[in-house]
Amino acid sequence: MKTTDVAIIGGSAAGLAAASTMMRRHPEKKVTMIRNVSHTVVPCGIPYVYGTLGAVKKNIIPDTQFEEAGVEIIAKHVDRIDRRNKQVVFDDGDLLAYDKLILSTGSKPFLPPIAGVDLDNVFCIQKDPAHLQTILDALRPARNVVVIGGGFIGVEMAEQIALMESSAEHIRLVEMLPHCLMTACEEEFCIVAERELERSGVEVMTGCQVKAIHGEGAVQSVELADGRHLDADVVVIGIGASPNIDLAVASDLVADPRNGVAVTAAMETEDPDIYSAGDCATKFSFLSGEPSAIRLASIAASEGMIAAGNLYSETARETLGTLGAFATKVGERSIAAAGLTTQAAAEQKRDVVVGEAVASNMHPGSLPQAIADMKVKLLFDRNDGCLIGGHVCGGDSSAELANAISVAVQARLTAHDLAVMQYATHPLLTASPVAYQLMVAAENALIQLGAE
Repeated sequence: MKTTDVAIIGGSAAGLAAASTMMRRHPEKKVTMIRNVSHTVVPCGIPYVYGTLGAVKKNIIPDTQFEEAGVEIIAKHVDRIDRRNKQVVFDDGDLLAYDKLILSTGSKPFLPPIAGVDLDNVFCIQKDPAHLQTILDALRPARNVVVIGGGFIGVEMAEQIALMESSAEHIRLVEMLPHCLMTACEEEFCIVAERELERSGVEVMTGCQVKAIHGEGAVQSVELADGRHLDADVVVIGIGASPNIDLAVASDLVADPRNGVAVTAAMETEDPDIYSAGDCATKFSFLSGEPSAIRLASIAASEGMIAAGNLYSETARETLGTLGAFATKVGERSIAAAGLTTQAAAEQKRDVVVGEAVASNMHPGSLPQAIADMKVKLLFDRNDGCLIGGHVCGGDSSAELANAISVAVQARLTAHDLAVMQYATHPLLTASPVAYQLMVAAENALIQLGAE
């Protein structure tokens, strides 16, 4: 029977971060990473396989750096964890004895309870190179494509399918909410994303619900709740995911189908030798402390690092909870956010003050490729002045601005703090120092707070 010091089950963001942390902190330990796919794909890069990259092999994370550091990678399916004997039991009967274990089995795509989801050429997104290649092969000859779900995956998939060399004649994005990206972004920025999608050749159909998927063997059409039928050679479903707790349940660990494997803030399960991280583990909100359904690769990576760092440490590190820092690019516009939207704040009955600022993303604005109306919108809690959310729409620096906003929220900075801080600026990279959106938006909110 083979043995290892640390067994990591799952080879995506949380598992990779855990392995990297072990390599840095405990190079003397034997680490074994187990995954049930041939190679690990870049999870956030999956949509770009179909347009920008054009091949699955261009979206693979090399094993080389881990193998050269002594990490053993096993591509097999785990049947269960024998916690009593501290052994990983593979489906072929092989065993792996461990000292510590990190469970990072990720999430499973959510399939709507509608007829036809099991037809050929109806796909959800899975982090399996072979599955992603099957989708690519089906899309190449397709003339009519329907993408169900207007979240980040759906929006990015639709845009990238429109960029394929063999682009379909009709690409439709169906979303039941009034706008795409609405759960994460401000409504005005959702409209920008929809405009960019339409410009790329995607027909955006919001406020629409799918009733059924029809076809003989393979998909032929999608039926909407209002009775309309959309021709479809391929359907891509991207309406969310749920924690993959199958292995945890098989191993008698406490887990909930909706929330995930029960863990502490230090990522510990009920078993002192088993930690869990990533999409499969429970989450709580940084802002409210309530259970959270936000599952992102960035969160998984942080949790994987925390879990691995705690395995052999006397002082436990703890997660701050999920905040939700997002970024995407649709057409020529980048959109990013961190924390609450105004709609979410209203639902939580939080009284907010909004500070906004619009300026060119370069200075002077006459520079080539400058975006004149890059906008930052900040939400501050009226009671204590602390930042609780921020949204950016404009150039490619939007993502890093959202990262700065994310740090500010987690540091509980106020409008005053952000207004008086000093920021790096450059003509080709940012707005003018006197019009820097983050600073000016905070100042505008501070004026409102001071006037009350």
